[in-house]
Amino acid sequence: MSGNTKIQRKKLTGSAIVKDIFQIREIVILLIVVTLFIVLALNSKQFLSFPNFRVLGNYMAMDMIIGAFLTISLIAGNTDFSVGSMMGVTAFVTGICLNKGFSIPVCIALGILTGAFLGFINGIIIVRFKVLPMIATMGTWMAYKGIGLMLINSSSLSNFPKEFKAIAQDWKIFGVSSIIIIMLVVTVIAAFLLKYVSFFHQSYFIGSNIESARLSGIKVNKFVYLSYILIGIFSAVAGILSISRYGSAPASLGQGVEFRVISALLIGGVSLLGGEGSILGTFLGILLMALISNGLTLFGIDASLQSVLVGAIMIGSVAIDEANRRRQN
Repeated sequence: MSGNTKIQRKKLTGSAIVKDIFQIREIVILLIVVTLFIVLALNSKQFLSFPNFRVLGNYMAMDMIIGAFLTISLIAGNTDFSVGSMMGVTAFVTGICLNKGFSIPVCIALGILTGAFLGFINGIIIVRFKVLPMIATMGTWMAYKGIGLMLINSSSLSNFPKEFKAIAQDWKIFGVSSIIIIMLVVTVIAAFLLKYVSFFHQSYFIGSNIESARLSGIKVNKFVYLSYILIGIFSAVAGILSISRYGSAPASLGQGVEFRVISALLIGGVSLLGGEGSILGTFLGILLMALISNGLTLFGIDASLQSVLVGAIMIGSVAIDEANRRRQN
């Protein structure tokens, strides 16, 4: 009897361990990513080619550059639907300055400062006027989009200097493009700040219970301002790199980015209600979205289906998040 009991306990312990492992969102997403990677590799000769990996990396880069600090903000319960519009406005400001003959460093600096200012405006609306982050940033999403279109008269910008286009098109380190290098650097910095720097790690406490966070001495308003300014800055970086890569700034630049990035964050385990998430989860979520998009392209499936999938994935991720919260309570 005692022997059977020990065996039963081992089985129970083993099943419990497996269950605990599969409750970790990052592990589940990693398994999905690996499975999808294998499926694509077996069914498409082009998938494992270096040019295709470069396409995958470039696709991920812009979303991850924006998503890294958006993750920290969303963990604190502060979402931002204006990132795509900020990406567009800052790119247009940079492009206009380039066309007027300003030096490249000045144009980039003005674009980044514009992003910081737009992020600061988001912070003011949320902190001073007590508007919910989702409502506030959906409002500025439309407002910034309109500002961007007015700046360029709903047309497009081009004729940028070769030196500017070379930043994203030609600059490489050990054969890896500057865009991917910047993405990796931003990802590592955000992960380090979230885990080891107290100010940013406080996002978990703010997202879990904002009133308790205030009572414990956490400067919540300061956190909100800084997080939205950083989101604006890195939205600008993504916008500037985009027009450098493509050599032009179309009127549609940045449109739809917000939903794609937020969907990836939700897939990666970041909760819209705050208190949960990680940079690793965001990276895996964005990688999964990139693989899905790449697979659709390789198999010649209608690109409009990507929008359908993004919407379905966002709904599914929110539903899973809500189900997990109910189970925990």
